[in-house]
Amino acid sequence: MHVILATGSRGAIEAASSLLESIGGFGAVGWWELERRQYRMEAYAYSEAQAQTGVGAIALAVPELDARIAPLEEADWVKIGLEGLPPVPVRRFKVVGDHDRRRVRTGRVEIVIDAGEAFGTGHHGTTLGCLEALDWLASRRNTPRRVLDVGAGSAILAIGAAKLGAKAVGAEIDPRAAFIANLNARMNKVAHRVRTWPVDGLSAPVIRGQGPYDLVFANILMKPLVRLAPAICKAVRPGGHVVLSGLLTHQEPAIRRAYRQKGLILVRRFRKEGWSTLTWQRLP
Repeated sequence: MHVILATGSRGAIEAASSLLESIGGFGAVGWWELERRQYRMEAYAYSEAQAQTGVGAIALAVPELDARIAPLEEADWVKIGLEGLPPVPVRRFKVVGDHDRRRVRTGRVEIVIDAGEAFGTGHHGTTLGCLEALDWLASRRNTPRRVLDVGAGSAILAIGAAKLGAKAVGAEIDPRAAFIANLNARMNKVAHRVRTWPVDGLSAPVIRGQGPYDLVFANILMKPLVRLAPAICKAVRPGGHVVLSGLLTHQEPAIRRAYRQKGLILVRRFRKEGWSTLTWQRLP
């Protein structure tokens, strides 16, 4: 995997980010403010050829940016997960690696997740936003009983909900990630409450048959969020909630249009590191 890096004005960074998203084929494209009105973009490509395509497109369309490519070694993720990622407190939750969970307890609900092949360690702004939303709902006496996690990844969100008493179902297109998610559920001693299935979409009987859900998480990307809007809104019960993330702050208008059209109302927004998490409610 390779990452495209660029630093510049907000206008130039936004233009480059939109360009890469229109090209497609990148695992994630994100940007955030540094200081003195300077912004930084990171875009992840699965191959060097794809990264070169992105850099070439930026050079032609946004010549004021000096985009460069840096390789990412796969082994580094494991090393970071075991040595470099500190525990993450998120309101009532604390996300820790397996190597940290024997340290002093803090009274928080611990979610044990090691960095690995499945996305979701609690260090990314989108995951933090979803856990913030879960805590916010629980604090308002809206603790869900039945939860659907779309694009479950490591199952961190489903596990967090299960530790508050919910029964959670994960939908994950990557079979390997689904396998890891179920391992994580066992490691957190909530396998009886959490099961992740390797499915494409939400029409599979194992997903549809357990709905409607009190809460649906979808921490994916903007385009899949728009495409799945009808299925996600159908999966949540009247009065239930939907938490959407994986979108950059400037992508919010497209998501708002898609979900307002389906009868949902926006009840809360959380922003961190250039990423947005939107909490919606389906009208009773």
